[in-house]
Amino acid sequence: MDNSLIKTIDCFVTVSRNTHSNTVAANKCNEVSVMNRRSAIFALLTAGLAWGTTGIYVRVLGLRGFSSFELLGLRLLVVFMILVPILLLLHLRQSPQVQPLTISQRKTAFTVSFLMLFYYLGAIVAIQHLPLVMAVLLFGSSPLIAWTLNLVLEKRLPANKELTQSLGVLLGMTGLIGLALSQHGGSTAPEDAIPAIGYLGGITAAAVTVANARILRRSGEQAPASLSISMLTAILGTLLAPLLFIDSVDLFARIQGSWGALLGLGVLATLIPGFAIAHAGSRLPATATSTVSIQLQVWTIILGWIILNETLSGAQVAAALAVMLGTGICLLHHESHEIKLLR
Repeated sequence: MDNSLIKTIDCFVTVSRNTHSNTVAANKCNEVSVMNRRSAIFALLTAGLAWGTTGIYVRVLGLRGFSSFELLGLRLLVVFMILVPILLLLHLRQSPQVQPLTISQRKTAFTVSFLMLFYYLGAIVAIQHLPLVMAVLLFGSSPLIAWTLNLVLEKRLPANKELTQSLGVLLGMTGLIGLALSQHGGSTAPEDAIPAIGYLGGITAAAVTVANARILRRSGEQAPASLSISMLTAILGTLLAPLLFIDSVDLFARIQGSWGALLGLGVLATLIPGFAIAHAGSRLPATATSTVSIQLQVWTIILGWIILNETLSGAQVAAALAVMLGTGICLLHHESHEIKLLR
């Protein structure tokens, strides 16, 4: 990132010298821009794929006897152990990403991090108590909830210019209801699952996503860095680990037999998507980076079919497409409207 910035600055310095240099500098700037865009697109696709493995890891580890609380604690414990040396290295290099937070930033970071515990727990509970496709579509449909909540808080009906988003909500909700009512042997919840708890977990995860987005948007440029929020969330999870593991039996034996999957849940499904989205977000428009939630839904369905042999009926495929299309309409239309307002 620093090298790209230096190259860009060098381009502008060269441009100010002479006409011949203008052509050379412009070509260099274009090369840097193309390289940055390609790396950002690759990072965005990587984030969606890596995030899509969450459902696979949680479902597999759940079948091995890990409870929702155990998975929450172990997931954040792995994140904590990986982030500590990274933060120490950044501190030694005096990176701006580890600058001290202001008092207001600390309050915001703590609030968002505390809520993130409920997001992770809700998502894990949904995956363990619902069919995989239903769970991921439910907590990945936060744009539908965000748009509906906005109307409720403002106590109004959709305006004419918001009819597109209304269509998105209608499509998404219809798809979710269709999936909830559908029955297909190829995509089912575990035998001991309690669907009501799963729905509660999925809705909680989606609601936390909306709440955190509103908090960070309200903070504007004073919002704390994502790395600080990730670290604080991991610290809170690590401190709460003794309570999360209080009813655990033979936990260490199960960890020894599943350490690879647990490491994957913490690194591949949590840390890598976070860093990848941060990299893509600094180089691509918001409308592009926001599609990662739709990628999550698509990749989870694909991975569930490949790894867990989960299949969907024709009606379920249509319902899933309706949810993803509705989410995309709400998400992209909302982002493009915000960009117009900023202009």
